[in-house]
Amino acid sequence: MLFGIDVSHHQDWIDWQKVRTSGVRFAIFKASEGDGFIDPMFEENMRAAGEAGIVTGTYHFFLPRFDPLAQARHYVRTLQEQAGSRPTLPPCVDVETPGLGKTGLNQALKVFLEEIFRLTGRTGMIYVSPGFWSTNLPAPVLSNYKLQNPGVDWAAEHPLWVAHYTTGWPYQVYPWAGWAFWQYSSSGRIAGIGTKVDLDHFSGGPADLAALVES
Repeated sequence: MLFGIDVSHHQDWIDWQKVRTSGVRFAIFKASEGDGFIDPMFEENMRAAGEAGIVTGTYHFFLPRFDPLAQARHYVRTLQEQAGSRPTLPPCVDVETPGLGKTGLNQALKVFLEEIFRLTGRTGMIYVSPGFWSTNLPAPVLSNYKLQNPGVDWAAEHPLWVAHYTTGWPYQVYPWAGWAFWQYSSSGRIAGIGTKVDLDHFSGGPADLAALVES
């Protein structure tokens, strides 16, 4: 596994050279939120982390009350204008705000990620906690000794970034067989960052991470 972090403007200014010497191999940055907000530190974080030799990625904070197509277009436009020219990890949708009901949220996320693929040609990742997914998205139901398809199997095509703070192993989330990234703490301390920061693992090695960047 490889060690990394994810940050937003809440971490303020970061010394990325110090972060790199701390063993951080990748960093995922908040780019956008809703249909208009851009993280004020996004462009600077992408530039400075890339210059420090850290593999970079991005995420969009999804708000169900806004049109998923408008959100996807806003996110991609932000990437085009501010992410720079270095190759990055696939786009990612951060799902932690409830709304629309289970079926409605499921459809909105699917529409969002389909639009991301249409605009970028890349299969986006999904960030979510096991508790949020099982509570706010349709779940499989056992009926007459058969598991009924809840309509979320499409999500298995998208790499999972699971958020689960535990001393053990993260819970499995249906319909994924495993996870690509695991956010295992929200209270890490890293040289070069003056605040607590989210800590993450990547499930593979350097070659796997490089392949994901190229995907």
